[in-house]
Amino acid sequence: MCAHAVRVAVRKIDGVDSVRVSLNEGLATIRFKPDNRVGVEQVREAIRRNGFTPKGADITIHGRLVEQGGALALQVVPTDRTYSLVAGSEADVLARMRRTAVGRVVVVYGGVAETRRGAAVDTIQVRRFEIR
Repeated sequence: MCAHAVRVAVRKIDGVDSVRVSLNEGLATIRFKPDNRVGVEQVREAIRRNGFTPKGADITIHGRLVEQGGALALQVVPTDRTYSLVAGSEADVLARMRRTAVGRVVVVYGGVAETRRGAAVDTIQVRRFEIR
């Protein structure tokens, strides 16, 4: 099992543009093609199939900011996925999002927690955002 095997497996996922893997850092950096339909779960499963355990991930994702049941969520159009949003390092980030960006397309910089095999990622910890 090596970095090359992980890189090849992830690169085969339709929608992945490039992959860099560093076993020393325990890090895979994956760049996706525009309008891809790749979910975090697909990438994690490719990593597991190569004998590694995927951990939490930093992500940059864009979509439309919406309110659902009083909570903020991100709708990602190409995937038809909706992610719940929770505050990351800045406690007031969600309040700022609610004031300025509901209904608008935003780029969210944040993280997703480690999940069990087969479990879907449904929450993003927001560190910061930009309105597009």
